[in-house]
Amino acid sequence: MIRSFFIAAFVFICHLQSVEFTLFTEPKTGTHLLIPILTELTGKNVYWAKEYTNNVEVIEEDYEGAFKNPDYLFFGLTPKPWTKATMDEVWEVNSAKGTFLHLHAPYTSNMESYLQKKNCINFFIKRDPRDQIISLLNHYKYIHCNDSEAGLIASDDERLLYMIRKDLRLHTIHYMGWISSPVCCVLDFNKLMGAHGGVARDLDALKEMRKIAKALKLPQSNRELKEVYQKHFGKGWNFFKGKAGSWKEYCNEEHKAAIKQEIGDLLIELGYEKNLDW
Repeated sequence: MIRSFFIAAFVFICHLQSVEFTLFTEPKTGTHLLIPILTELTGKNVYWAKEYTNNVEVIEEDYEGAFKNPDYLFFGLTPKPWTKATMDEVWEVNSAKGTFLHLHAPYTSNMESYLQKKNCINFFIKRDPRDQIISLLNHYKYIHCNDSEAGLIASDDERLLYMIRKDLRLHTIHYMGWISSPVCCVLDFNKLMGAHGGVARDLDALKEMRKIAKALKLPQSNRELKEVYQKHFGKGWNFFKGKAGSWKEYCNEEHKAAIKQEIGDLLIELGYEKNLDW
């Protein structure tokens, strides 16, 4: 009995050591649900290396072109990208800490290649961009508004319209590349919310947990995964509703027209709509 326990423990440790992983997500897609789940499953704490953003130069010209520059890797949609040398330093610190790296890192082929060379998988959460921007609207309203221009707009309707027109397309385009990346384990936000989200079942949430365990080569049973999920669901410091289709409660006809103009084609490409008749 004791021998079997130590054999199982040894196998479990080997599994942990064999899988390198990161969490590169888009804001407002369930990151703060997934972080404690990954910690619980692997024993690794998260490392968010945002302090490095203070030590990089701002790109003043050709910001879009920088995404194709092989010398740059990006932390967020910011004109302050990291060089590969900075990323190497971050990676070394992360490895020394025994943590896993979390960034709001938009997709670039350079970042994908970097992870491939590290034999590292990345967890990414796919969410309807319309629900994402509503989540961001509520974050600005109830938690913290880090957009000075948006903060000056008193009306929620006007603020939402401003946010849609400002960078909804930019965010959607620059993050959606992770969905088809060979280095990614892609999770579905709606399914991860289970019955709570309104369009899936708790069984779907368990399947997403099973997907995580499979990617990490972990031996947890469905019962154990369900316990981990229930322990952490809804406990995140910025968890609001997590409802699928919440955009319908906020968007008037002007908002919907702006969304169709900005990302109507992308919603079809992502599979959230079949056409523009919604």
